[in-house]
Amino acid sequence: MTIKLVATDMDGTLLRDDKTFDTERFNRILDAMDERGIQFVVASGNQLPKLHHYLDSYRKRPLTYIAENGAYIADQEKDILISGFSEKTVNQVIATLANFPQVGVILSGHKNAYLPIERAEPIASLMKDYLDFLGADYNGDVSAMDFIRTWYPNAVYIDNYDVLSEDTIVKFALQTKRRETAQILAQLIDQLPPNVVPVTSGFGAIDLISRGVNKGSALKWLGEQLNIKPEEMVAFGDAANDAEMLNYVGTGVAMENATPALKATADVVIGHNNDGGVLAYLEEILELVDEGRV
Repeated sequence: MTIKLVATDMDGTLLRDDKTFDTERFNRILDAMDERGIQFVVASGNQLPKLHHYLDSYRKRPLTYIAENGAYIADQEKDILISGFSEKTVNQVIATLANFPQVGVILSGHKNAYLPIERAEPIASLMKDYLDFLGADYNGDVSAMDFIRTWYPNAVYIDNYDVLSEDTIVKFALQTKRRETAQILAQLIDQLPPNVVPVTSGFGAIDLISRGVNKGSALKWLGEQLNIKPEEMVAFGDAANDAEMLNYVGTGVAMENATPALKATADVVIGHNNDGGVLAYLEEILELVDEGRV
């Protein structure tokens, strides 16, 4: 079956731990994919502005973005699909999160990311802990908001939740202590409304998304619009929030550094994100395409 679409996660997958990737190699691969009519899709838990930042030099390429773990689909020019929470559900989640004052919380909306003032220091501290764990360099002298805007460029403070009614909330991004993530995840499953699903994306991060909305459902919707079958798709990932995507496509590819659960269900396990595993596998796929073997 011909490959018509490739989707990849970013953090821990296409990106190295330092958030870079081999751009020259990636350019050659994109050129080859364009020549063969293969659609490239970025599928991430990140906000769209952050994905644009990672891929700023590719803004003229015909890329498609699945952001916010499937809740937001866009191309280079326009929004395509936004799957937000109802106002009732937003209020229910806010009430539940009041039981977890130690957890950092950012509400991702279509227009902005919203940071409750009382959660700013906790989430900045937890994110710095994550970077310390990785041994990454960062500027720890900036304000909590400036630090957070490294990942959420359109973040704004809020001191009450009334402003949320003017936007569409697509995801709640939580940050926990890494050693407490499993416990908090279990508690959230018990306490959240049934239409909200918590998923982990590594290093203490938990995303709250609408039930039935994930990277896999977004790829299914996109494939239906493009007339591309799941068996004509390849997807790459490393964490629990990639599971539905890898299970949906014809070839689900897990990184060497992926969680054991994801590697156990993937069709293929490839190299490490720090070694350009995605790019190496894409080069192999393109060779097979040219040989008529896929």
